Amino acid sequence: MSQNGSLVEDLQRLESQALQAVAEAATPDALEEVRITFLGRKDGRISSILRRLGELDPEERPRVGAEANRIKSRLQDALSEREGTLERDGEGDEGGLDLTLPARRPWQGGRHPVTRVIDELVEIFRGLGFTRARGPEVETEWYNFEALNTPLDHPAADEQDTLYLKGGHLLRSHTSPVQVRVMEAHRPPIRVLAPGMVYRRDSYDATHTPGFAQLEGLAVDEGITFVDLKATLAEFARRYWGPGTRIRFRPSFFPFTEPSAEVDVKRVVRRPDGTEEESDWLEIMGAGMVDPAVLDAAGIDSERYTGFAFGMGPGRIGLLKYGIPDLRLYLDNDIRFLQQFSGP
Repeated sequence: MSQNGSLVEDLQRLESQALQAVAEAATPDALEEVRITFLGRKDGRISSILRRLGELDPEERPRVGAEANRIKSRLQDALSEREGTLERDGEGDEGGLDLTLPARRPWQGGRHPVTRVIDELVEIFRGLGFTRARGPEVETEWYNFEALNTPLDHPAADEQDTLYLKGGHLLRSHTSPVQVRVMEAHRPPIRVLAPGMVYRRDSYDATHTPGFAQLEGLAVDEGITFVDLKATLAEFARRYWGPGTRIRFRPSFFPFTEPSAEVDVKRVVRRPDGTEEESDWLEIMGAGMVDPAVLDAAGIDSERYTGFAFGMGPGRIGLLKYGIPDLRLYLDNDIRFLQQFSGP
């Protein structure tokens, strides 16, 4: 008999032995031992025979190789089938399967907490007549600074120093450029929200990140006053945090608004025991009346139209809403943290 025939016969004998061993395996561990014994790459009995292929004439190797592949495939099918049988019958598990245990739930993804906050804010302002607007994250110095009444040598430009790209472009440091683009493309009345990512040369700590989400609003029309701004933001705060929420305005400075203000909120917080108390005043946004120079730069007659603008960080709003202590948790990609916000 040729050596070719001898190897084929050896493989077929191993097939019979392996199939019998699979059928007799009573536990998952025993089944794994059978797999290693016959199909293991290093010391498996079939692998040992295949190492002798080099001893064969080249024209004989295909037949032996084909027979070996057939046997390996059949053994793998037999192992999978036996494994399923053991799982169904509970054989080898001490005491059998405990069918009273809850099933494993698949991990369910969900919207990021900052995305949830943005969607909630957009929905509230939609009810107040605002439309969502978008713009590019890579901007020119004109839209990011100069069209917003911020000369490049102004200290306010240094405060928002950002990441510069080739060709005189930069990553926007706020979403205000979207407001300028909207005013250039549309005539008043205008009421838009501009949510999106912005980038600044900030430190990475509990209250700052170099990249973060921002949401800004703009309203331009005839006869708009500071009273309209206060009324709009007060109604927003009541709809978002509840009817007992109060806001206050503190004088501030922004190059693109005049007068300008920082806006604080005082919320009614419910304790675990059911009692309620007012929170401390917390700053949530900057706001003000649109500077006439910004309207003129966008081609809108500042003698006829006035407007107000505001800007907030949805990430910081989320800190208040969900009791999150650190902005960096948004970016750590820790599934344990994100699972708390899973669902629709």
